[in-house]
Amino acid sequence: MTIRTRLTLGYAAAIAATLTLAGLLVWWQLGVALRASLDQTLATRAADVATSLENVGQSGLQQGNDAAPGVFTIITDAAGHLVDASAGAPSGLALPAAGTGREVRQGGVAYLLRAVDAPGGGLVVAGSSLASIDRDQASLATVLAATGLVAGALSLLGGWWLAGRALRPVAALTQEAAVIGAADLDRRLPEPDRADELGRLARTLNGMLDRLERGVRAQRAFVASASHDLRSPLAALRTELELADRPAADAASLREALRAAHADAVRLGDLATALLELATTETDGRAVARTPVPVPALLDAVVTRAAPLAAERDVRVQVQACDGVVEVDRVRLEQAVGNLLANAIRYGPGAGVVEVRAEVREGRDDPTPTGAGWRSGRPGRAQAAGGRYLLLEVLDRGPGLPDQVREHLFEPFQRGPNATGQGVGLGLATAAAAVRAHHGTIRAEPREGGGTRFRLEIPVP
Repeated sequence: MTIRTRLTLGYAAAIAATLTLAGLLVWWQLGVALRASLDQTLATRAADVATSLENVGQSGLQQGNDAAPGVFTIITDAAGHLVDASAGAPSGLALPAAGTGREVRQGGVAYLLRAVDAPGGGLVVAGSSLASIDRDQASLATVLAATGLVAGALSLLGGWWLAGRALRPVAALTQEAAVIGAADLDRRLPEPDRADELGRLARTLNGMLDRLERGVRAQRAFVASASHDLRSPLAALRTELELADRPAADAASLREALRAAHADAVRLGDLATALLELATTETDGRAVARTPVPVPALLDAVVTRAAPLAAERDVRVQVQACDGVVEVDRVRLEQAVGNLLANAIRYGPGAGVVEVRAEVREGRDDPTPTGAGWRSGRPGRAQAAGGRYLLLEVLDRGPGLPDQVREHLFEPFQRGPNATGQGVGLGLATAAAAVRAHHGTIRAEPREGGGTRFRLEIPVP
């Protein structure tokens, strides 16, 4: 059942219920009003007859004394015996006591009776049949039912029209959304010029399409960059092997070709490993395997892995770590900090110093990093709620980060203008993915006195 049909039926049901309740109330009020009016007429008639008997001293009714059509009068003595009755008065009625009224039924006909005291201790009872009131109520019920049917039919038509008019923008949104595909990344849904639920829905869906477009374009750029970085060493490897396969190649040329092929094979292996690490982190980033890890042991492992590169560059690594124990995914966090440390050693000045700091802090009021720089990821739940988090910092004295690089710093295949060597720009992207897997944030900002400060905040239990 469509929303339009449900809205129409709901609207019609509400109208029908309202009309039914209103009709029943009108029907009941009419019956009450007609009975009250008849009761007043009967009381007046009985009082008039009692006064006439007292003043004139008649023993019975005079002909023609009945004042209203359908009203009859009965007179009894003190013993309850019938003294006189007007024409049309039924016999055998159960008469009410003096000063009271009663509704009785006899022979399938309902009567309303009103009694007053008569001279000599008897009763004067005025009565009338209720058939006319029942007929009036039946006629009103017929009119109300007919009116209700007409109003119900009109409410169905009106509800169908109103629902269609209200849902027309939804139909337009549905029709437009049905044709948006991967080839229409820049296409958006029409936004109604109004600030109601449909307008907010259209704007929300367009915001989602904006995010999807950015994601798809980033994925395409990733694939294009990966294809380019894979194609170059593969082409070079193929050329070197073809050169080595020449009949005129001497031993020196063969060795040179083999060394070049080996270098390209190593580069391909490093690229494949980096791509696999990034893909693994992005795919199941939320399923981190947290285990208790001493903070000093975490940093020692990172520094030990970077020791050969530091020795090659004659760079000294200073470590400052607290003595706490945190529950993190050790493999991924070591990989993230190791990538940052390797970048700091590789692009910093030779014979310099790179600092690595770690401490466990309690939550703060404002979890959003401040100051100049760029960050990736969102604050973790524990951190955002004022919980405990691990702060990791890698500080170097390198050339710093140009403004044009910061916006895409943690995206795959992004390399700075000072980048050297055979890297492909996946180190910072892998580090950012590992931090996001921990629901943390990673931030790069200029360091006072020159260089760059990388700041990681990882929520920990």
